[in-house]
Amino acid sequence: MNVLSQTAPPENFVAVYEVGPQYNVWSDWRKAAMLVKHLAWRHLAARYRGSSLGFAWSLLSPMLLMGVYTFVLRYVFQASAPGVPFPAFLLTGILVWNFFNAAVIHAALSLVNGANLINKAPFPRIALPLSAVAANAVNYAVAVPILLAFNALFGVLPTASFILLPFALILILMLSVGVGTLLSVVMPFFNDLQHLIEVAFSMWFFLTPVVYPLNQVPKTILSIYELNPMVGIIEMIHAAFLGQPLPLRSVLITVIGSTAMFVMGLMVFKKRAKHCTEV
Repeated sequence: MNVLSQTAPPENFVAVYEVGPQYNVWSDWRKAAMLVKHLAWRHLAARYRGSSLGFAWSLLSPMLLMGVYTFVLRYVFQASAPGVPFPAFLLTGILVWNFFNAAVIHAALSLVNGANLINKAPFPRIALPLSAVAANAVNYAVAVPILLAFNALFGVLPTASFILLPFALILILMLSVGVGTLLSVVMPFFNDLQHLIEVAFSMWFFLTPVVYPLNQVPKTILSIYELNPMVGIIEMIHAAFLGQPLPLRSVLITVIGSTAMFVMGLMVFKKRAKHCTEV
């Protein structure tokens, strides 16, 4: 039996966090934090319930995808990454992209999928998108040691640049929360938005240096290309795991963009979440 399903909180656990009509969601942060923790655990339990491999799927899926990309890009299109084995370059980028992709989509759908909880009791609604991001962060954290072992098989060992990893994770968490909360208050009003998001993320994937290095982007469009906040995050991840050079301009743009998106997402969510509850 899956360990997660054994220790997951009961279905009515949200009643513990029931609040009165005058409750300020943004003041009692400790209650909201505990609710985020339990909702994230519940999300993980539901995802891996009945699965014999459990968390292993969080790494197995991107490794299979990495194998396909390696064959197509490396052996068909002769792609390469400067100074590092191509499979290590691919898996490092794909893992963090899958984290961001899943975190944003699950957060965007959190209010719609959590309608049964919303109807049970008044509680901090922000806990729903935050817990979706947190659950995917746990998946990525579990995959990091395995990624280090995989890279070591190709002779790629962590350097002093590995200290950049916590900063990269903070930025991707901020960006995921910002985009996820912003989309979550729009999703209940436009059901077709889910399909549009999936298409948008497919385009975003290829506009981010995940399966190709940044130095292959033409310099004539580089200044526009770097406006994508995921560029700086992916480059920080590559620097942390693979020891590659860090483009400071991309990182600076990412810090500004992620912070702005984080603040805007929370502000919009605070203003519009009550209308989603009515819907």
